Amino acid sequence: MPKTFLGLLFLTAAAYAQPLGIGLKLGVPATDAFKVIQAQSIADAQNLVWGPYLELHLPGGNSVEIDALRRKYDFRAAGTSNSWEFPVVLKHRIGEGMVRPYFEGGAAFSRLSDISLATLKHRQNYGLVVGGGVEIKFLFLKLSPEVRYTSWAVRNFDGGLQSNRNQIAVLMGFGF
Repeated sequence: MPKTFLGLLFLTAAAYAQPLGIGLKLGVPATDAFKVIQAQSIADAQNLVWGPYLELHLPGGNSVEIDALRRKYDFRAAGTSNSWEFPVVLKHRIGEGMVRPYFEGGAAFSRLSDISLATLKHRQNYGLVVGGGVEIKFLFLKLSPEVRYTSWAVRNFDGGLQSNRNQIAVLMGFGF
C-alpha cells in the first residue's frame, strides 16, 4: 500500500511539474481558401492568420498544442466573415539543444461566423493536420517557424464559391 501511494504521489507531482507554454502564432496561407466559379461570388481572404496557442510539455520531447487561429474573409455579396480554427496537435521534437526540428499531427475544428451566403453549406468543419518546423530557443523566447497542412472533411461552400478542402499555411510561433 505505501509503495502504491508513493508511486501515485510521484506521478501526480510529475504531472504538475510539466511546464505550460503560451504564445502567439502569426502566418500566411500558402494556398487559396476558395475557388471562385462565378465572378459575383468573389471572396478575398486577408493574408494573415493569427491567434494564441497553449502548449503542454510532456516527457520525451513531446507536447500537446492547442491553437485558436483567426482568418478574415471579405465576400462581395455578404460583407466580412471570420473563420476560427482550433487545431489540436501532438508535437514531437527531435534532439536536444537550442535548435530542434519537430513534426506534428492532429485534428482541427473550425467555425465560420458573421456570414449569410446562400452557398454556405457548413458553418462548422473538422479535419486532419500535419506539419513540421524548427524550434529555436533564445533566452526566454521560443521561435517556431513551421509549415502546416490541413485537410478539411467537407466544403463550407458549394456553387459559385467553393472552399478548398486542402490548405497549407506558413506560421511563425512566438512563445514563452
